[in-house]
Amino acid sequence: MEMIIDGEHDPIVFFDLEMRWSNPGQDWVLLEFGSIFVCPRRLIELDSYSTLIRPDDPLFLDTFSDLSNGITREALASAPHFSQVAETIYQILDGKIWAGHNIQSFDCVKIKKAFDGINWPSPESRHLIDSLPLLKKWFGKRARNMKLDSLAAYFGFENQVHRSLDDVRMNLEVVKRCGSVLFLESIFPGIFPQASWISPNEVSIPYIYAIPASFYDGNRKIRVMHDDKDLKLHCIRLNVRFGIRTFNDVNPRLTFVVDASSRLCEVLDNCDVHVKKRYAKCGDGSEWKPVVNRDYQNICLQLKATVLDGDIVKWETKIEIYHNGIFTNQSIEYSNFDSEELERLFIPGVNYVDAFFSFGTFDTMKKAGINLVVDKLIIHH
Repeated sequence: MEMIIDGEHDPIVFFDLEMRWSNPGQDWVLLEFGSIFVCPRRLIELDSYSTLIRPDDPLFLDTFSDLSNGITREALASAPHFSQVAETIYQILDGKIWAGHNIQSFDCVKIKKAFDGINWPSPESRHLIDSLPLLKKWFGKRARNMKLDSLAAYFGFENQVHRSLDDVRMNLEVVKRCGSVLFLESIFPGIFPQASWISPNEVSIPYIYAIPASFYDGNRKIRVMHDDKDLKLHCIRLNVRFGIRTFNDVNPRLTFVVDASSRLCEVLDNCDVHVKKRYAKCGDGSEWKPVVNRDYQNICLQLKATVLDGDIVKWETKIEIYHNGIFTNQSIEYSNFDSEELERLFIPGVNYVDAFFSFGTFDTMKKAGINLVVDKLIIHH
């Protein structure tokens, strides 16, 4: 099966196998093969092929129950055996770029075994694109386990139907959607959150934990982790509850208070539990200050700054100003520490912010707790 794409013999073949267990203690049985040819330059489907496959073992069909995805005993009984479609499948796959979700550890292994079972040489790929490890690496675990059905739910697609042709088409759409998000994040970092930050809804509570970091100024620090990475959160449209407060002691600090959603509070409460427990093993008995003010369901965010000369401050937190959703090309890098301009940007009940923050810990004056340190702030007014 030959196809010329833009003058080159260079298609990407997305393929998927539908399989079911045979009798207990035996192996998988191949029930369906599906594939699509995709143009690598435009990522559009150009052709497709699918076929049900009749199992060689007649006892399998005798005990087979119709599946909810539409694969029935009657349809399988009239389908060709794998040996009857092997030549077509071989031509589709051999020498091509293969793509699929979890294809390396499952589909590639099973298709080779199917060809071995009829004493045929197995097709060889020219290159392999497994979207499962690729998306885990570049897209992060935004869709929990990153299985195809989880990604479909994440992007609001219909449920995965577990039919080969439908699944490879969904696989292609998921790859395109993830690529679009990553593209926008890379060229519009001020608008689209980077993958290093995740929203509270993307946090899996059981994957939160805390580990010791190192010593700073004699105070032990604790790292808040999520799924083996430092937890960094991005939260949008946080209402300013209390405006700027400045503390100009050893290091300049500027804080403000925002309302927190129920989900954000749940995430932060769990972080508190883990950090407090870890801190109790190495702390000095300081009173623990919860990160969430549960009386008012709000949190305190802290901006980062460095004093350059006198009261001139360089803000390490990247601060951008938006008006009616449009970037004003105004960023705040330097200011006086007691800047009235900054105070006007944090007016309770008027301004709201998008905050990108990480976790720190403090232990001063016999009080300890979590600091929410803002790395980037988008102010809307």
